[in-house]
Amino acid sequence: MAGGGKLYVPKEAWADCTVPLILICILYSMGSIFFGDDGASFGGVQTFGPFLRKFGKWSEEKENYAIPTYIVSMMNSLPMIGKFLGAVTVGPMIERWGHRLSMAITCCVQVVGTVIQVTSHTPAQFIVGRMLIYGAVGLVENVVPTYESEICPAPLRGFCVGSIQLFLTFGSLIAGVVNEGLSKLDTDAGWTVATGIQMVPALIILTGLYFTPDSPRWLISKNRRSDALKALKMFRPKQQAEDGHCELEIVALENSDNMQEKAPWKALFNVSNRRRTFIALVIMSLQQLTGVTFSSSYGPTFYKQVGLGDKAFAYAAINNAVSVVTAVIGMYMFDVFGRRDLTFHGCWGQALFLCLIGGLGAEPSRSTSETNGMVASFILYAAILHATLGPAAYITAAEVGTATLREKTMAISTAWNVVVGFGVVYSTPYLLSTPGANLGARLGYVWGGCAAVGAIWVWFFMPELKGRSLEDVDELFAAGLPAWRFKQYECTGINRDVYANYQAKLGDGKDEERVELENV
Repeated sequence: MAGGGKLYVPKEAWADCTVPLILICILYSMGSIFFGDDGASFGGVQTFGPFLRKFGKWSEEKENYAIPTYIVSMMNSLPMIGKFLGAVTVGPMIERWGHRLSMAITCCVQVVGTVIQVTSHTPAQFIVGRMLIYGAVGLVENVVPTYESEICPAPLRGFCVGSIQLFLTFGSLIAGVVNEGLSKLDTDAGWTVATGIQMVPALIILTGLYFTPDSPRWLISKNRRSDALKALKMFRPKQQAEDGHCELEIVALENSDNMQEKAPWKALFNVSNRRRTFIALVIMSLQQLTGVTFSSSYGPTFYKQVGLGDKAFAYAAINNAVSVVTAVIGMYMFDVFGRRDLTFHGCWGQALFLCLIGGLGAEPSRSTSETNGMVASFILYAAILHATLGPAAYITAAEVGTATLREKTMAISTAWNVVVGFGVVYSTPYLLSTPGANLGARLGYVWGGCAAVGAIWVWFFMPELKGRSLEDVDELFAAGLPAWRFKQYECTGINRDVYANYQAKLGDGKDEERVELENV
């Protein structure tokens, strides 16, 4: 049901959230730890004394080791090339081999990249390792949301796909705690252990993948009906597997997809699909332009730059811990309040606190209360980001594409996210410090302005897809509705016909629980 005024997810929806479904979603979402851990880990590691001695140069003027700005910029920005390559190759990979094998390849790339990093002796080797890790990130940011959007019941799709952001922030929290514990070590063990921990989630996922099936939708597209039915029965409650509901879901999938071949890349920009593509591209851009990379990769650097070096890692750890909590809250709220409203208010909240950072940090000498206010604003900004726009980008990009272009829609939007992120990451050191603009805390005005523009875009262009089946989404876009009318529209497609047949099958006024095929 789209729309609706309930401030909770109906218990009937939670009944469809089975233990195998939860465990499989957790396993796949753990892939997001790759990005969260690497970004936050390197954000701290690049300030470790032994790391600076290993890859930096002695500065006679400052009497310490420092990595030249251009190398820091390359270490943070060139890995985006790996992420871009992962993003543009993953669509065809999923279409050919499925999500399960694609996830296995992703984990292997992650492990190799980590090994290269911890054995590095030059900045170039370290950058190559980070590029491979970000290649895995580009893969996982497509594999996970498309897989989870296809296997989850529609009323819980926001909750399940939103778990990506939870594990991303959890990875950042782990990295922050590890960095705090290892930052005082005066040997290479500090930065190598902090970096090497990144391979642990990949090894866990590789082990668990053996017990997971491919997406029923992908199996249907490969004419593997019996395997699709078997997979669907694993995800759905036992009652639905026994009473024929799963068979009817398969029928709905076969009718809606009509066994179509996947469409070519150019179809993303034809008349019927370009609006969807535009939505996915813009919301992924907004995720970067409101400072998500600034928060994850440059948190400790920012705190040191504004004179809080002795507490940099502690503040970063607090920031990540708060973000984990708000990410959990966001997972629930997306299926209660909807994607559109939550993202709209989230953008305004980010704009407020980013501008407060810029205002409080603009003065060369700050009082203790002003400094505390700036730190609180940074933490609250990140908390709102991880509860709203952060997960909304993945959820929307994963569900907005049509069946024949879903993987490609996600892939191109993630690739564009990389392009925008590259610009943000490459320019941030120059905007933040000298040599460069030396904006310091005033950089908050830049990202805050982007967040305000994002809120306006959300109001006019972002549709509400809460509770809609992926097949309903096709009907909504075919109707040519303005974004603000999606919530009220009543769909009349194939799912409603199958649903009616299923209710008739239950039959004769019995009190069996009604199960809606919006879960398709």
